[in-house]
Amino acid sequence: MMSNKSWTFLTPGIPDELFQRGQIPMTKEEIRVLTLAKLRLREGSQILDIGAGTGSLSIECAHLASQGWVYAVERAPEGVELIRANASKFGVENITIIAGEAPGCLAEIPPLDGVIIGGSGGKLFEIIRVVRGLLKPGARVVLNTILLESLHTAVAALEEEGFLGVDLLAVNISRGRLLGSGRALEPLNPVFIIWGTQPEREEI
Repeated sequence: MMSNKSWTFLTPGIPDELFQRGQIPMTKEEIRVLTLAKLRLREGSQILDIGAGTGSLSIECAHLASQGWVYAVERAPEGVELIRANASKFGVENITIIAGEAPGCLAEIPPLDGVIIGGSGGKLFEIIRVVRGLLKPGARVVLNTILLESLHTAVAALEEEGFLGVDLLAVNISRGRLLGSGRALEPLNPVFIIWGTQPEREEI
């Protein structure tokens, strides 16, 4: 439920400057929009955000899945406090913050409609293996990374665990900025978005 008026629109893409950020990396606005599009949320979706950072994607998910619930996992104490502060700022109540490191902190998570993985602490294969057992049929996993090594690991892990339709985007975005009397393009870091879908039923 969004009781605060910091973001009153139905569309995703909350401007970066509206979030409290600190020293924790944050998924940029444009990447959030594409990530959420690949996640394919419904109003009642149950979502897990691993490596939630500032909580920007968790907040967006809670906004879109207003009748569902978001579980935001973050191991950095500063990140946990930022998620709490941003949830309060945007009036998000359908969120549980889990201070811990995946996959060890995922034991009590209920069946899920979608998972975002933004940070893995070098345990990507283990996380995907555990997440596989938490997903409802047809649910999606979406991963974001800037590292080529993590890209290859993510694709291999999703395919090895039997996810369907594994695919990816390489996203190169530039933003306009004022420069003298005109406007120039300022590039953001390239980001890979990788996704896969839980089978509707297990093969016999």
